[in-house]
Amino acid sequence: FPYTTLFRSVLTMNHASTAPAARVRIQPSDIPAVAGAFSGALGGAIANLIVSPANLVTTRMQVNKEYKNVFDAFCKIYQEEGIAAFYEGATQSSLSVMISAFFYFYAYDMLRNGRLRQIAQRRKSGKAPATLGIAEELLIGSLAGMFCKFITSPLSNIVTRQQTAHLTEQSTHKQIPTSAIGILKDIYNEKGITGLWTGYKATIFLSVNPSLTYYFFQLLKAVFIPRKYRDNPSKFHLFFFPATAKTLATLLTYPLLLFKTRVQIKSTKGANEVSFKSLLTHNPYQGASGQVLKGFFSQGITMLTKDQISRFIIYLYFVFLKLSR
Repeated sequence: FPYTTLFRSVLTMNHASTAPAARVRIQPSDIPAVAGAFSGALGGAIANLIVSPANLVTTRMQVNKEYKNVFDAFCKIYQEEGIAAFYEGATQSSLSVMISAFFYFYAYDMLRNGRLRQIAQRRKSGKAPATLGIAEELLIGSLAGMFCKFITSPLSNIVTRQQTAHLTEQSTHKQIPTSAIGILKDIYNEKGITGLWTGYKATIFLSVNPSLTYYFFQLLKAVFIPRKYRDNPSKFHLFFFPATAKTLATLLTYPLLLFKTRVQIKSTKGANEVSFKSLLTHNPYQGASGQVLKGFFSQGITMLTKDQISRFIIYLYFVFLKLSR
């Protein structure tokens, strides 16, 4: 997103000394990857805390067929466990989202901007294209997704077990640990150290989800936003179109997400093997309504807050640059 107007307002605080600099147009690729990664991480964490109840309900619906719909799940969980249940695992989940978002945005910006610079060097004009081809965009997004999910997979396994501990206790009639340390011990005893990466194979395929989200966002933006507003979308556009794009990507990849969740809560001791093939023949979209609801608001809030945080970070940077001269 363009920060030209913001930059000029800061750089022209002293017109005499900064007039040449005011003519410099800052492009998104000029913004340090770490700035985008940091703002994306904060935006993701904020969004995750807001949609934490929907996140828990979605996970419960994926493993329990007794819930009729999202509203029914909310009511039953509240009646049986109280309001605190909706924030079970919220701390670890937000930490996981923050770490995941940071590494995703950092890796994505590094890979994408590097590819754009490479193309620019080969061109006579020396200018980079506005966007890459669909295949390259999907590949870069997938590589970034696989990298960040590998790092956060242990936290993801802990959160999933925390959110389903109550259901597991009901079915096994055994006390299930809900602390991160207790769950780590259980996973290690059941599956060894590699158990912390349970479900990662499915995650590899799910890594295309962010890429699909980005692609659908670019498509929606090109179709519904006039060209003169595409580089500077309104807050409504920043929320609604990324949220809609996430919904479309979620619907395409949801069976894999459901498979990953079920694998993560299964113990190797006396448990039936979770088969993706059998899942496809038995309601592969169980709990999808909750996931769509969560994804819609989470993505919209993330992109909206990411944009605002990015602007604030870059604003502070140029203020500091101005004061240091």
